[in-house]
Amino acid sequence: MIVRAMKVSYRRWIWRLAAVAFLALAVFFLVRGCAFMPWNANRGTIAVRVTVCRDFGKESLKDEGIEIREGSSAMEALREVAEVETAYGGGFIQAVDGIASQYEGGAGRKMDWFFYVNGQMAEVGAGAYELREGDWLVFDFHAWEYSMFTPVLAGCFPEPFVHGYAGLPESISVAYAPGRREAGTEIADFLAPRTAAPLRLLELDARWRPEKGDYALLVGTWEELETNDMVREAFLNRSRLGIFAFFESGELRLLDGGGALAGVHDGSVGLVQGLGPRLGVEGSALVVTGSDEAGLREALDLLLGNNPMALEPVPGLVVPAGGEWSPLPARGE
Repeated sequence: MIVRAMKVSYRRWIWRLAAVAFLALAVFFLVRGCAFMPWNANRGTIAVRVTVCRDFGKESLKDEGIEIREGSSAMEALREVAEVETAYGGGFIQAVDGIASQYEGGAGRKMDWFFYVNGQMAEVGAGAYELREGDWLVFDFHAWEYSMFTPVLAGCFPEPFVHGYAGLPESISVAYAPGRREAGTEIADFLAPRTAAPLRLLELDARWRPEKGDYALLVGTWEELETNDMVREAFLNRSRLGIFAFFESGELRLLDGGGALAGVHDGSVGLVQGLGPRLGVEGSALVVTGSDEAGLREALDLLLGNNPMALEPVPGLVVPAGGEWSPLPARGE
């Protein structure tokens, strides 16, 4: 009787061990994304860049180029360079290297992780975005009291015109203000050898706006560009669109991350800044402008200089005539 009971107990123990082993194996394949299955055996690797920063690029925490399996997600790329905690089923970022999202409610501090692909705010969580060759991923921890969404990082130029978002741009339009064809041609000539997307050069008028799928770049002095309905409407809705600088009474007014006035330029100054939702969505553009001829020239030279990679993943760029560029939002330094 005792021997029989021992045999029954032994069998149960064996079945439990087998069940645990099966469960562990199943979890392994889920976590690894079934990398060893036959249908994934021929997948190669792709190269991407992963930048982790805070306060709109003010402090760089990580900046690494990595090789990762084709078909991987942005979340998997982030895990290659940092410790990550997730929320909402694992698709969204809760914390990176111990820096956690915070929202105390009411008038409390609102800080969160925002995820960008080639300078464009992602429309899905990091766990749902499938990487493409050459993608530049930016994970920035910043406040959102002033603007819940800052959809374009102008400092990532020449992105997103090179790799787009989730694939190449359907088209690129360089729209120049009347009389600024030469400036428009400079930009078009700079982009043409760097992107496989079809590119066109056109003269801007009051009613023109890009269609869906069209990545637009507008160039001209502020006085020339503000005659366009899309440009004028965007700057009237600054906080909704994450705009941190605007011209008023001949001056360029700079805002900090909280939307407070942080500085004023009353001389010649150039400005590069995104409008509206991410590029490729109808009614959005990257604006290259200046207070006057000299300011516009400074903005063009900054973007088209010999080393555009010296820029930072920031929402906007300001450059006074004869001076050094500074980022937007304005920093209290």
